[in-house]
Amino acid sequence: MNWFRFFLHVLLQILKALAYGWIVASVKLLKRLCRILKAFCAYLKLSHWQQEITGDECCQFTNPAYHRPDPCIYDQYYLMSLNIAVTWDNPDISLLRNGVVVSETQLLPNTQYEIDATIWNNSFLAPVAGMQVNFGYLSFGASTVLHPIGSTLVNLGVKGGPGCPALAKMLWTTPATPGHYCIQVQFSCPDDSNPNNNLGQNNVQVVPAQSPANFTFTLRNQTKTANAYNFEVDTYAIPAAPPCPETIAQNQGTFAERLKKIQAIHNRANFPVPAGWTVQITPPEVALASGDETQIAVCVTPPTGFVGTVPFNFHAMYGKNYAGGVTVYVSKT
Repeated sequence: MNWFRFFLHVLLQILKALAYGWIVASVKLLKRLCRILKAFCAYLKLSHWQQEITGDECCQFTNPAYHRPDPCIYDQYYLMSLNIAVTWDNPDISLLRNGVVVSETQLLPNTQYEIDATIWNNSFLAPVAGMQVNFGYLSFGASTVLHPIGSTLVNLGVKGGPGCPALAKMLWTTPATPGHYCIQVQFSCPDDSNPNNNLGQNNVQVVPAQSPANFTFTLRNQTKTANAYNFEVDTYAIPAAPPCPETIAQNQGTFAERLKKIQAIHNRANFPVPAGWTVQITPPEVALASGDETQIAVCVTPPTGFVGTVPFNFHAMYGKNYAGGVTVYVSKT
């Protein structure tokens, strides 16, 4: 009886396949081919560098004989993740008009400027050819909306070589609406040994110290969840580079040892608000839903008789995460 049932079952499956099963299988096969063709067409539309970084991670080389590049820029978010103080006046990003460097605070509406971005390579052995560098601008603030400007390609040599650093240039016509805008430069390359140092931002304001100095900036929640934000303030500025030694020691120590020395030099705790100054942020804390934004008012009061310029770095945080920040120069002559 069991053999008879088995025979009937096999016969039924054969009849189903002959009747309509082949149609169902053909439809599934056709859908799969369409998905493959669609993915292949999308792949062909990508630039060369995007095609290189699109693929199976299992294909990456791990042999010590294979050298990986590390293109980088002054990346505030990466440096803050290493507990290193930062300025939002990016030393690797500058704006020029007619070949002369200008401040973001002097930008005219509907006027063409040149943005210069200096790209470095931390690898002594692996260059990068045809790397795409993307430019954009944001309104003055923390985590505001990015507006693309354009992209260009650069060839980046090895560290210490003639092709490093590389200079990426982009022409930009400012919006017709007057205002302050900050520049953002971002890039990536195939098999980057450290993809976390590829975003540089230049976000600066100069405020006259008219006892007090007042300004506002926009704070936006770019995350997918509601967050409570607070602010940290310091007066850090990039110190002058020490003179190069006549000889370089062979053993520079481990990465952890070198990082510890750098953290000691660029420790935010060493750059507090100077005595006699007061800084008031309104509101000092704010809760924002995903996609919401608000205006943050800042009042900086210098001491009596102050003359000079002091940088103030304002960092917006939610929990232990940095949302962004601005650098303000309070100046009085």
